[in-house]
Amino acid sequence: MLLLALLAIALHLRFVSHVGGLWRDEANSANLATLPSLGEIWHLLDYDSFPILFFAVLRTWSGVFGPNNDAALRALGCIMGLGVLWTLWFNARTFGVRWPVLSLALIGLNPMVIRYGDSMRAYGLGMLLIVLTFCSFWRLVNTESPPSRRRILVATALALLSVQCVYYNATLLLAIVAGTAAVALRARAWRTVGIVLAIGILAAASYLPYLPMMRRMQEWNSLVSFPADLPWLWRRICEVIGSPDPLGVWLWVGLVFAGLGMVAGMFIWNSRRRVARPRSSVEDEPTVTQVSIVRTGPPDVLLFAAVALMVGVVAYAGFLRALNYYTQPWYYITLVVFAACALDVLFGAGPSPAKFHVSLVPRSVRLAVALLLLCLAGLPAWNEMPTRHTNIDLVATQLRPLATKGDLILVSQWSYAIPLCRYYRGRAEIVTLPPIADHRVHRYDLVFQQMMTTNSMQPVLSRLEEVLRSGHHVFMMGRLPFPEANASIPIPPSDYRDPKVGYFGAAYYWAWQFQVGQFLRAHTVGTGRIAVPVPGKARVQEFEILELSLFEGWR
Repeated sequence: MLLLALLAIALHLRFVSHVGGLWRDEANSANLATLPSLGEIWHLLDYDSFPILFFAVLRTWSGVFGPNNDAALRALGCIMGLGVLWTLWFNARTFGVRWPVLSLALIGLNPMVIRYGDSMRAYGLGMLLIVLTFCSFWRLVNTESPPSRRRILVATALALLSVQCVYYNATLLLAIVAGTAAVALRARAWRTVGIVLAIGILAAASYLPYLPMMRRMQEWNSLVSFPADLPWLWRRICEVIGSPDPLGVWLWVGLVFAGLGMVAGMFIWNSRRRVARPRSSVEDEPTVTQVSIVRTGPPDVLLFAAVALMVGVVAYAGFLRALNYYTQPWYYITLVVFAACALDVLFGAGPSPAKFHVSLVPRSVRLAVALLLLCLAGLPAWNEMPTRHTNIDLVATQLRPLATKGDLILVSQWSYAIPLCRYYRGRAEIVTLPPIADHRVHRYDLVFQQMMTTNSMQPVLSRLEEVLRSGHHVFMMGRLPFPEANASIPIPPSDYRDPKVGYFGAAYYWAWQFQVGQFLRAHTVGTGRIAVPVPGKARVQEFEILELSLFEGWR
C-alpha cells in the first residue's frame, strides 16, 4: 500500500516537472481568469467549458503569483492532483474502508487522469469536490438520528461548490442524491429524504444565472457539435480506463458488473429467504423484528455506493449524449474518479470478519486487482509522464529572434493563436485562419461570423501579398495543404449545413487552409522548415505539436 501511494505521488511530481507550457485550453482558462474585471469574465464565460468557481480560484492564485507565472500555475495543478489522492484516503475512511487500495490503483496509476486532472483546467478541483460531496452525503444517512445541522450545511456547501466547478458534476450529484435517498427510504427516514432532495434542487437552481449564457451559445454551438452515439462514447472512455494498459478496460468492466451484481444478489438472496419463511413465524414476531426484516438485504453502505455508481454512469452517459460534442479523454476523468471511489466502497466496506467469511471474497478481489494494476501499469505510467502538453511555447521561443517588425506569423488554425499570443512577445503581426480579432479565448462566435462571410480569406491573402512583396517573411505555424494552381477549391457556401449536426467547422477550416496553401504555393519564391527542438526529446501530446515554416519572396 505504501509503495502504491508513493508511486502515485511520484507520478504527479514527474508529470508537473515535464509538462512544459500551457496548451490552448489551459491558456484559454488562464486568459479568462485574469481579465481586467469580474464582469468581463462573466461576459466571456460562454467561451470556456466550466462555471465560475474555478476561474475565481485561478484569478486569486494568479493575483498572488502573477498571471504569466507558468511555474505557479503548474504548482496549482499539482496541488489539485495530489488533493484528489488525499480525497481517496478520506473517502475510504469515511466509509469504513481501511485503505483505498483499489481506488488508488485505478486512479493513482492512470496517466490520463494525472495528465488532465493536473492541468490548468477545472477537472482536478471538480474531482476533489465531487468525492468530498460523495462522503458528505453518506454522513447524512449514516446515523440513527436525523442528520445534524452541521452535516447538512457541509453537504449543501460541497454540493454547490461541486456543480459550480464542473458542469458534469451535476449528473454525479444526481447519482449521489439517488444513493442517499435509497438508503433513507429504506430506513423510512422521510425527513432525510426531504433534506437530500432540497439540496439537489438548490444545486440545480444555482445554474439559473447561466441560462442566458447557454442561450447565446446556441448561436454557434453547432460548430463543435458531433453525432456522439453510445458506441462512440464507449470507445472514448476506453481510452481513459485502458490507460496505460488495455487490460484496464476489462478490469473496470469486471469490477463494475461484479460490484453491482453482488448487491443485486444480496437483495435476491434475502428476498427468497423471506418468502421461504412460514407466515406464522413472521406474524408472531414483535414489531421491532418486523422492521429489521424489511431492511434485510445488503448493508446500507453497499446500497448507497451501488445506486450512486449505477445512476452516475447512466446519467453521465446521457449528459454526454445530449451534449453531442466530439468528446476527448478529459471529458471522462471526473466520472472515472467517482466510479473508482464507489468501487472501493463496494469491495472494501463493511465489518471485517474475524475468520473466513464470504465477505472476504470482494476484499481479496480488491487487493488482487490493485496488485495486478501495480505490476501492469506502474512502469508504463512512469514512462508516459514526461509528455508535454504543447510545443507552442517552444515555437514562440524560436520566433522571438527571427520574426521582426513587418513580418507576418500565419497560424493555420485560429485556436492555436491563444497559447501563441501568451508566449510570443515579438513585433511581428499574427494572422489566423480564419482572421479574427480576439485571441484571448475561444471566440467561436467570431469564427461563425467568418463562416457567414463571403470570401472571408481575402483580407488574409491581401496581407500575405503585401508582406511578401515588401521583402519581409511569412512564418507559418501549423500545416497547410499546398494544391496545384489549377486545383478547384471546395469553398462551402455561407449557408452550408452538415446533414447530421448543422453547421460544422471542419468543412470551412479545410476550405480556408486549401485556399491559403494554394496561394502560397503559387506566389512564394522560397520556403523552408525551421526546427523546433524539444528539451530532452520529450513526447508532445498529439493535440498540439506544430511545425514552423518560413516563406519568402514574391512571384
